Amino acid sequence: MSFPKIVKMLRIQNKLTQKDVSESLRVSVITIQNWEKGTKSPSMSAIISLANLFGVSTDYLLGMTTGKESNTQPMSQSEYQLIYDYRLLDKHGRNAVEAICSIEKSRVLIERTREQKVININDNKRSRRSIPHYIIPSAAGLSAPLDNDDYEMIFVDDSVPYDADFAVDIQGDSMSPFIHDGDTVYVKRDCNLKIGDVGIFCVDGAMYCKQYYIDDEQNLTLVSANPDLQHTNIYVNADSGRSVVCYGKVLLGIRMTLPNYFLG
Repeated sequence: MSFPKIVKMLRIQNKLTQKDVSESLRVSVITIQNWEKGTKSPSMSAIISLANLFGVSTDYLLGMTTGKESNTQPMSQSEYQLIYDYRLLDKHGRNAVEAICSIEKSRVLIERTREQKVININDNKRSRRSIPHYIIPSAAGLSAPLDNDDYEMIFVDDSVPYDADFAVDIQGDSMSPFIHDGDTVYVKRDCNLKIGDVGIFCVDGAMYCKQYYIDDEQNLTLVSANPDLQHTNIYVNADSGRSVVCYGKVLLGIRMTLPNYFLG
């Protein structure tokens, strides 16, 4: 159904006279008559006012949908204006607009494809990032500090925490059941540890994977999570003069709790 017929039908259905519509839209009665005859077309602002007056969508008013409530994505006034202007064109004008739209659509699709390829490449680079993997396992008295060249670069995927700076193998079960013998842990070079964090430590030249605890007197305890291996805990008094280096925080994804007797 054409716009003039839809306007007249809606006016009659709403029991409104042409004068009622003209007063509501603040236009002349002759203007309403011309709209209903199809001799003149309303502006976009007038179309929106008509749609509000009749309680229908502008899509319905323009004959773009059979339902009075449009299920399509809402269009802006400029989009409606383009449709309105398109319908005023002759065949030559419409062909020209359609040709331009086809060219521009192809251009946009090509650009979007290129952008998606760049995103995919960047995502792949992120998923294929590499970090050092230290060869010698970290366990009490069994390894050298992680400041040498005894490592290999390994590729890691998104399952590895993105803030991991290096990987190291663990030897022994002192951190079981959270970390097992032979596990590879991922470490962030951040030694601002909180009580309960797990870290990689070097004490007097020997490497340890332990849970961090420090008391009010700055006495350090590196705790074994395994209750059967509490005898492997490392105690460092604040005034002992022993060498203690923290190489980073183990990224576990869980928070372990110190045994109650260490919390006093």
